This record gives sequence, structure tokens and C-alpha cells, in this order.
Amino acid sequence: MKTNQLVIRSIKAQAESIISMTEMDENPYERVIDLIISSKGKIIFTGMGKSGIIAQKLAATYSSTGIPSFFVHPGEAYHGDLGMIEEFDVLFAFSNSGETSELINMLKYSRAKNIIGVSKSNLSTLARYSTIHLECRVDKEICPLNLAPTTSTTAALVMGDAICTAIMDITNFQEADFARFHPGGALGRNLLTKAKDLKVDKVPFVMSDATIHDVLLKISEGRLGLVCVGDRNNVEGVITDGDVRRALSNNNYFHTLKAAEIASSNPVFVDENTGLSEMNRIFREKKILSILVGSKENLSGVVQFYDIHNG
Repeated sequence: MKTNQLVIRSIKAQAESIISMTEMDENPYERVIDLIISSKGKIIFTGMGKSGIIAQKLAATYSSTGIPSFFVHPGEAYHGDLGMIEEFDVLFAFSNSGETSELINMLKYSRAKNIIGVSKSNLSTLARYSTIHLECRVDKEICPLNLAPTTSTTAALVMGDAICTAIMDITNFQEADFARFHPGGALGRNLLTKAKDLKVDKVPFVMSDATIHDVLLKISEGRLGLVCVGDRNNVEGVITDGDVRRALSNNNYFHTLKAAEIASSNPVFVDENTGLSEMNRIFREKKILSILVGSKENLSGVVQFYDIHNG
């Protein structure tokens, strides 16, 4: 069999196993979700080996959606880190076999009153120690020897993620909420940054009867590639570098033109609280490089295309 076919076969086998999880509708997902939402403490994810890696990823995912979550290694917990786990915390424990000794020892001595266990059998030792147990079983691993944790860890990850997204839906978790926990990333910046954060306050102005010489001088002085016509309380229009070039190429009496004759009378304005994504959409759709912030009667600044991409 060709290499590509081997890989595709494995992907298909995993996908089929994940689809089969939809038949596990007897799992008490509702109880798990209610327990997590009502928890007065932290959600402590734990697991050994590959299950531990899945638990670490899920702890990061739940934390990013506003659920205080941490990963504690069972071995480290048994040798001192149990002090991190308090009575009102919820332990979210993962073990494919449900018999991992280090994990079971951790559960025996933990102060947490509530344990959510995930293993392949409701008859496992982990299930017996769990307040609520979720059965997460697969037909076989995609490992040719049916030994290496592959499909089983994928299934555990999918189940954990599905519970998290259900919580987000139930609690009406919004984009703005997500951004608060990701302020440093591109997503957070897109959702949190507003026009007022990027605008340049100092905007050059000329009167409507200003000569083309005065217009060019003000554009150069302002270093924004534009000049507004009128004043902050009465913006009559805007003249950009492009407007000047077009006037030069289309008029034989360029030097006699006044500001009002070449100004765009309907410049694009946005509110100070307009988000980055919306401004980016306007730049692309209008094919412009500058947006005025405020209104014709109250201009507060200018946001330029390169400002939203260089932040």
C-alpha cells in the first residue's frame, strides 16, 4: 500500500471512531457541565503520559474561555503538589485504562470533593473513584500493533473540547469575552482595539478657497497623505494625495484650482468605538487608505490603513 494511502486510511479510521462517540448518549454530560459551571473552585485537569498531555491541552482551553483551570501531574501531586488542590476544586481526570496507579493514588488522597473521570469503561477503578464518570472508548488504536495511544487520546481530546464548547454556548460566551483572555494575540487585538486607540489626533486643515499650493503644503506638513477642508466642527471634505494626482492629470489649469474643487465631499467616518475588523473591512471595500474618526460636526482624528496592520 502506498504511503499516502496508509496515512489516509489512519485518518479515516480515527474519524470513524470519533463519529461512533455520538452513540454514547448515555454519558452524563449534563451533570458534568452543571458541576463545572457551578464550581466555586478551580478545575484541576490531570492524567499520566499521553492522557496527561491531553489534560494539559484541555486545561489551557478551559482557561482561555474564562474557567479557572490548571494541570497537576499525578506523580508530582503524590509527592507534594496535592496542597494545590482544595476542597471546592473539581478534579478532571483522564486515563484510558482507568487503572493508572499514580492517578488513583492522587485521587485517594486529594481534598477535592468532586471528581470527573474519563476512561474506557464504567467498571474501571477511576470510574469507582469518580463523582461522575464519562465512558470514552474506541474500537481500536490506529497503531498497527493496537498499543500506542492514538485514537483513544484523540477521542478524549474531542470529548473534553466538546464539553468546553457546550459550556461556552450555555453561558453565552462571546467574542469580547474570549478577547479579554487573549489580549496579546492577533484575535484579541482584532476584538479589543478600537478606532480611538489608533487615531491620529492632529489633522491638517485648509479652508475651501485654499490654493493648490496651500493644499500641497498642508498635506506635506501633516504627514498623513491628506488634508481636511473646513474645520473640526464643520468638515466639508477631504483631499488625499490621490485626489491631487488625479486633479493634476485631468486639469490643464491645475495651478488655479481651489481646495473645494478637488475635495471628496463625502469622506468615510467611523465612530471612536469601531473595532479593528470593521475598519479593515471598510478599508478593503472602499479601497481607501484613511478613515476619519468622529463626524462632520465633530472630527476627533484619522485612522490610516497601515496603522491597523503595523500595531
